[in-house]
Amino acid sequence: MIKIIDSFFEEKLFKNVKNHITTRLIFTPRYFTDSTEKSEENYYGSRYLLSNDKQLKNTFVTQAEKKFKFKIKNIDFDSGVDIRNYNNFKPHVDDRSKLNILIMVAGPTAVTNGTVFYYGPEENCDLDIHVGFRENRAILFPSNWVHSAHKSNVKNLKRYTVSLFVNDYEE
Repeated sequence: MIKIIDSFFEEKLFKNVKNHITTRLIFTPRYFTDSTEKSEENYYGSRYLLSNDKQLKNTFVTQAEKKFKFKIKNIDFDSGVDIRNYNNFKPHVDDRSKLNILIMVAGPTAVTNGTVFYYGPEENCDLDIHVGFRENRAILFPSNWVHSAHKSNVKNLKRYTVSLFVNDYEE
């Protein structure tokens, strides 16, 4: 099941959140956890952990509960705000959580700037579903679904997204 919600935040709150994320946060380079070296091939972007900003974290959790209509009991410590450059597909699962909520905050609206989902096991999967990037859009999906940011041929295309990795929830 994939649920997509456009206009995740009301417009005024979205503008404030977007401004805060794009002008006030300090991001740390991140690499895939199973990588043995810090190289461009293993680099997936830079992240700001939501655990460093309790108010921002609560804003996203509260809005996700309201929009997706369930109670979030716990999010993974690694939940955060990402800036990424999309020069290749990196299919993966997020096996430390049950659900993912991806909120698209800032970046160009584009089919080639979104998120893709695959059908089949992680090591042998085929592209199946594509959700284009649109600011203020949120996607809810099971964490064990193979997914990736969409590869783009546009040089230095960057986007800001928030990933909430939901460990426990009540419907």
